[in-house]
Amino acid sequence: MSRRVFKPTFIPAVVTVLMFSVLLSLGAWQVSRSHEKQVLLKAYAEAPAKAVVKPRDLDRDWLTFKYRRIELSGQYNDQFQVLIENQLHGNEYGYVVLTPFHVADSELVVLVNRGWLKRTDERLPNIVIVEDVRSIAGLVGSPPAVGIKLGSLDDAAPGWPKRLPYIDFDWLALQMGVPIAPWVILLDERQADGFMRSWKPALQMGPEKHKGYAFQWYSMAVVLIFLFVAGSMKPQGPIVEEKDKTREDK
Repeated sequence: MSRRVFKPTFIPAVVTVLMFSVLLSLGAWQVSRSHEKQVLLKAYAEAPAKAVVKPRDLDRDWLTFKYRRIELSGQYNDQFQVLIENQLHGNEYGYVVLTPFHVADSELVVLVNRGWLKRTDERLPNIVIVEDVRSIAGLVGSPPAVGIKLGSLDDAAPGWPKRLPYIDFDWLALQMGVPIAPWVILLDERQADGFMRSWKPALQMGPEKHKGYAFQWYSMAVVLIFLFVAGSMKPQGPIVEEKDKTREDK
């Protein structure tokens, strides 16, 4: 019978430390993402009970007012409407319609997300809107989510409305010749001149799933340490039993 002692070697120790650090980082990132999703869902759930925000409230950090209700008076601009392509609703692809809105008695222009339209053929859908003075209401939100932003918007086909793969506020402001707010209004479902609307945070993965992934990464880190310790236990000679040693002395 031999005794085993912990005698790690250099290369396995370095590899283990690096892998352990990576696994802990991945677990921490998943925990952070879970917290972000929880904060987002909480903000969305609590927003309707909070006071209506004013445009001036959004000047510094509009993200802190995300999903808060906002009410504005002014006019739509039918000339510079945008259709964001490849927007999925259920199992169907279509467009999200973004229409500039000039706020009355100010220089503020904000994009209004009027909702989703199904893509039926190559022709553009009819999204014409009357430019009369009106009041609108909705939620403070972000532009439609897209994947990787490939290509330049300057390559878009001439004419308006434009079909674009994503929205760039600076690019659109340059086309219109006026500054545009870095947030959008998610038009209230009861408001006229809108399309299919069902506003809620677009989460591909909920908080609980992130927690599940974090648990997996942390579990792998524990297993890694166990395997490293087990593999670093080396035999160190036989153990002489006390009774055998006594017999030898006699």
